[in-house]
Amino acid sequence: MKPEIHAPELENLLRSLAPAAVSPELRTRVEEELRLDMSWLSQTVQKPRAVRWLAPVTYAAMGAAAAIAVMSAFSGSVTPPTSSSQTTLATSTAPSSGVMPVSTISEWDDVQDEGIRYTADRLPEKHVRVRGTERHLYIDPRDGAEIIVEYPREQSLVLPVSFQ
Repeated sequence: MKPEIHAPELENLLRSLAPAAVSPELRTRVEEELRLDMSWLSQTVQKPRAVRWLAPVTYAAMGAAAAIAVMSAFSGSVTPPTSSSQTTLATSTAPSSGVMPVSTISEWDDVQDEGIRYTADRLPEKHVRVRGTERHLYIDPRDGAEIIVEYPREQSLVLPVSFQ
């Protein structure tokens, strides 16, 4: 049976103990290891270089953001009305409601001038046929997937003509 030591006696016993002195061999080994580590560290650590590409990329990104803002502001006000067949096509190809619309881009691929025609009231009208592509970009917020819906578009525009 071992004798029981109570907490106050144990504390007094631990206070009376002193750490042993470090041997000279251990001290020299530790100093040598530290010197070796410092020499390796000085070889691998290099001065940080100045980032020279950051300013041009920042200016390019700001220019792209401004162009997107201008194009999105004009895309809503300039887009001519679509026919009912194109509207049904757009709604049937639109992705499910879980995705968020990001942008709509309308491109004109071909513009044909069909000349000036006169109405029954003898007023001149300029007829133009426009063929193009409309592209819708959606993003699924759950996984970040991009969905692009693209369809061809053809419009006949009638523009008033004034001879001044």
